[in-house]
Amino acid sequence: MKLLLVGAVIAGIIMLWRYLRRTRRRKKRTTPFAVPSGVTIESTRLLEEEEIALYSLLQMAVQERYLVFSQVPLWSFVDVEAEAKVRSDLLREIALKRVDFALVHPGSCRVEWVVQIERSSHPHHDDRQQVIESVLDAAGIKLTRLQPKKHHTLPDLTARLGITAEE
Repeated sequence: MKLLLVGAVIAGIIMLWRYLRRTRRRKKRTTPFAVPSGVTIESTRLLEEEEIALYSLLQMAVQERYLVFSQVPLWSFVDVEAEAKVRSDLLREIALKRVDFALVHPGSCRVEWVVQIERSSHPHHDDRQQVIESVLDAAGIKLTRLQPKKHHTLPDLTARLGITAEE
């Protein structure tokens, strides 16, 4: 009987300790965010020089057919439906991946096409790109890869995107 009482007291102490720990965490989270002193934050470029030129060319190529967005997080334009653990694992995998340019249909507001700039071959980049390509393929989103240093022409780009003058 004493053993049962001791076990109940220990279980009660553990439950109380866990409860207090959780409430302390919640209190910490309710404080407003502030940049710590000694930290410097500055605005940075969203696009590099060659990306700006490509962005402008994409805008001209798609005209009013698509809206062109740059540096879009992959998770923001795909919907993942799966069992909770599988869904969270997949979202964790794609969390920090982003596409260079997303072409969005102005009526449906869905990404229909992604334009990726091919960067130098690096194992980390190749793994990242494989994840992006797999997700785009599963979502039925078209993908076009472009060389960053190559001079692209408007007719070449419209042909690669399958856009004709009649559309």
